[in-house]
Amino acid sequence: MGATRTQDPNVLAADSRGVRIIAKSVYRELRNSGHSRSDIVAFTNAVLELVTTELRDAQEAAE
Repeated sequence: MGATRTQDPNVLAADSRGVRIIAKSVYRELRNSGHSRSDIVAFTNAVLELVTTELRDAQEAAE
């Protein structure tokens, strides 16, 4: 997953659509499983924290 993506606009657009489809699927699954909007916001925050931590760690390792 950490591989460099090509800069081809068609590939980038497909990747963007794919990410939106996954996000929508996860959201629907959480809602259909009975999770509240606040649960979903908490989940989203947890994912963002993981990404932020990974980016910070990578930046510190590069320094």
